[in-house]
Amino acid sequence: MTTIIVAALISFLSAVIMTRLVIVISRRLDILDRPDGYRKVHLSAVPRLGGLAVFVAFCTPLVALMLMPGLSMVSRNLLEVQPRTWGLLLGAGLTVALGLADDILDLPAGRKLAGQIIIASIVYFFGFSIGAVSNPFGSPLQLGIFSFPITIFWFVGCMNAVNLLDGLDGLAAGMTLFVSVTLFLVSLHFGNFLGMLLMAALSGAVLGFLLYNFPPARIFLGDSGSMLLGFLIAGISLIGASRKAEAAVALFVPIVALGLPILDTTIAIVRRWYRKLPVSTPDREHIHHMLVAMGYSQQRAVLFLYLVCVLLGAAALVVTFARSEVVLVMVAALAVIAFVVIRIFSGVQFRDVLTRLSEDKLRHQEAVAARVAVEKAAYLMQHAPDLESLWKMCFPVFESLKLDYAKLVVYGATADGLEALVWEGESGAREGGGCDGWSARLSLRCGKPVLGELVIGREVSGELILPETYELLDRLRAALAFQVVRIAGESSPTSTEGGDEKKEDE
Repeated sequence: MTTIIVAALISFLSAVIMTRLVIVISRRLDILDRPDGYRKVHLSAVPRLGGLAVFVAFCTPLVALMLMPGLSMVSRNLLEVQPRTWGLLLGAGLTVALGLADDILDLPAGRKLAGQIIIASIVYFFGFSIGAVSNPFGSPLQLGIFSFPITIFWFVGCMNAVNLLDGLDGLAAGMTLFVSVTLFLVSLHFGNFLGMLLMAALSGAVLGFLLYNFPPARIFLGDSGSMLLGFLIAGISLIGASRKAEAAVALFVPIVALGLPILDTTIAIVRRWYRKLPVSTPDREHIHHMLVAMGYSQQRAVLFLYLVCVLLGAAALVVTFARSEVVLVMVAALAVIAFVVIRIFSGVQFRDVLTRLSEDKLRHQEAVAARVAVEKAAYLMQHAPDLESLWKMCFPVFESLKLDYAKLVVYGATADGLEALVWEGESGAREGGGCDGWSARLSLRCGKPVLGELVIGREVSGELILPETYELLDRLRAALAFQVVRIAGESSPTSTEGGDEKKEDE
């Protein structure tokens, strides 16, 4: 235990020194987080390389112990699992590198996600795998072939959960501190000295950094720091799983302890999905932003969320130590609390979600039907003998797209110079008949000459236009243009006379 306490102190002191040094380096290199008046509401530019300081502080006692294997029993335990320890440090280093690249270059969300998956895959082959999930009411659930994808999801989920929570000064770091202390106590309960050492090192590093990060912050974690903290929580929670059947990759405990960032991430995903926004789109509607909008100062909001983390940590300890009956009550209570929080902070009702799912399914069915109608019309057009027949084959397409009117104009088709064919939907709306609607004019061309135009329109109604509408109409336009050329060629006097002369010659 003495070695563990000393390791925590070394991490703490290293974090204090390194954080101060990183502040100076960040300012000299101009790697600063500048306010934008939207999500970044701090008053002046703040250094954002805090993840580098936390990483060095976390690694310092671990590397020192691995270089002195005879120092204590903890050192010997660390040496026994040296490959996994190096795997953890390698993954942490790669996570910091990925975060630094994002902080400096502002990587696209897809590339950042790909990097996270690669890092999780690397540590998986170092032995950080989820082979079973603890079951508070019975024996662990074996995952088998699902071990790899669930392990990847666990690492990526933890990294992004902490990253999304990093919106107020000191929030992500303080939350990580409470979670690491909780997992330290769980490791102590199971006699997992390696888990205790790693959690102590993480706690010391985060506490030393938090001295500079508590509001008003003099340095930010940045993506390098927030993703690092999520990675370390995900990785360290798996340490000792193969050595302790009781722990059995007890993900239930860290999931409860990480309840705040997991809940906040879930709410953000549901909210952005419901509003048809990309999941990576930043906004100011996270739980901590809502608390500030409700009138809390940043400090009060952070302290309130610290209290939530403490309560969740206590619940995780109850789940670890208590009997199954108590666990059942605790799980039910947490589920009710989660439902209430989602209802209050998400801005989306459960009924709205069901309605949106039903609408999405219906729109998908309509899009499939419209696509089939276009392909069928394009095929049947090949056998149309005249323009009127050609036009009638388009009617099912207009109906499937729920248009209100359509008109086909073909230049030079008659002695008057053009021919216009009109289709009207059930609403009876006509071109130019109302100002509350939308319309489009699509030129028919097969090569350079313009053969005519296809005019379509629809009155505004409660139903949304299918996103595939323009793509399908463009496909229909191309088929119409080709067949108009064919029909014009077959009906031209030159072709007929040429055919008659040929017959006479024969």
